[in-house]
Amino acid sequence: MPADAAPLQALPELSRARVQWLGLALGCATGVDFVATSMLATGTLHIRAGIYATPDDFLWCLTAYAGAAIVANLLTRRIADDLSYRGYTLLGLAIAFVGCLLGAASSNVAELSAALAVQGLGAGGLFSASRVLIQLIATPAERPRLLIGFVIGTTGLPALAPWLTATLMLDTGWRMIFLVQALLAALTALFVFCVYPHRARPPRTPDLDDVASMDWLTVLLIGAGALVLVHGLASLRLYATGDSLRVAAAPLAGLAIVVFAFIRLRRAPDAWLSPRRLNGRRYFTGLAYYSIFACLSGLWTFTVSNVMQLGLGFTFETTGMVLTLSALGGLVAGVAFVLLGARLPGARRYLALGYGMTAAAAWLLATRLTDGLPVSAILPVLLLQSVALPFTLILVAKLTFMDTPLEDFPHAYQFKNILRQVALMAGTGLAGQWLQAGEAVARTHLIARVTPYGLATPPDAAALATLSQLIDQQAVLVASANMLAVVAVVCLGIAAVAVWQRWLR
Repeated sequence: MPADAAPLQALPELSRARVQWLGLALGCATGVDFVATSMLATGTLHIRAGIYATPDDFLWCLTAYAGAAIVANLLTRRIADDLSYRGYTLLGLAIAFVGCLLGAASSNVAELSAALAVQGLGAGGLFSASRVLIQLIATPAERPRLLIGFVIGTTGLPALAPWLTATLMLDTGWRMIFLVQALLAALTALFVFCVYPHRARPPRTPDLDDVASMDWLTVLLIGAGALVLVHGLASLRLYATGDSLRVAAAPLAGLAIVVFAFIRLRRAPDAWLSPRRLNGRRYFTGLAYYSIFACLSGLWTFTVSNVMQLGLGFTFETTGMVLTLSALGGLVAGVAFVLLGARLPGARRYLALGYGMTAAAAWLLATRLTDGLPVSAILPVLLLQSVALPFTLILVAKLTFMDTPLEDFPHAYQFKNILRQVALMAGTGLAGQWLQAGEAVARTHLIARVTPYGLATPPDAAALATLSQLIDQQAVLVASANMLAVVAVVCLGIAAVAVWQRWLR
């Protein structure tokens, strides 16, 4: 395999028009993964009610997908070496299709967790496969032709997911979202079959073994460790902040298992994900910013959805519509950046600008959170956070792998997506823990302010229910506002570091 990617012209089956369609197909394949996680996050309350699951039990559904996705990312390169990235993508979409059907047929937590594990095993590695394929079949000058369609697929499909989830659940029930995902996986598989090239494979070394001879003990160790790790991170919101040892036990145990498995991988002559190939200041700085973005994304999504429905009293359908409209702003900004971003000088200042925009959005939202806040006041703030996407994510993606050789790129990108899954769960767990503790403190203070004055007459049950609901709503607003204010300060610090650092520029 040559040191540099082969030009698109070396693949005679790819006409100029087909290259554009290929970029969109690459994005849609990735979108199958993103839509699954977005719909699951948006519809959590309704799905949980449909299978009669407690919050603790339902966490296994969320983390089963993430844990399986981590295993899928580990296996991507080795399976693609045998099947090609086209074959791997078709196989992943087929497995995801089966997982979606199993999800629609589930009736309890165990069945849905198993179904989501199957779905995650199929869809979880599609992002890595799509991005590595772009690296393999296009030179740096040609990649923008593919990246336009890729950005449309990866951001456009998830942007529609919140509104579509709310509409489908209200009209037809929670099972329909899995059937829609199955349809999306099937249509994407047909799209991939028609436009993907046949010959692109990962760089191969002579001593690389086939799939059958893989170290499956390491696979099982990483799978088990990843599941315990992401479940422990997501479970943070189920405990009080004082239970620090119990909170930390599960993620630390999962991390220890994963580290042990990576030590085994390091001893392999050509591991399917080699730690020896993960090096360089630019790469690790990029990984840090990737992880920060994923963590903030999980925190932001959880907080905004929670505060809109429980704090501001928006309906599920209105929440989905607002989230979709704001995400479409990120889509437009992302496409514009791919078209024009190469002309922008000074990458560090734009990375800082992105986190400055995120800080401004968090601060504006924190200071506007009051009962009765209209959609017209919250939508511009969410749009501000969304249009920061080119600077907080796409710019990092552009700069992180500039020094990564082609033969190391699959290893580097698989590892990046593993960290993405872990950071997403960490952000979600951090938001949940903060809000749980903050709401408890705020509720205590609100009750203390109400009860000393007494009541002229004993309230009836309806009045008590109304008062309790009002206190709960205000507690959500106070806790969310406090956390968003902290997020704003943290983002300003990240922006300052972005200007100071020298490796992403």
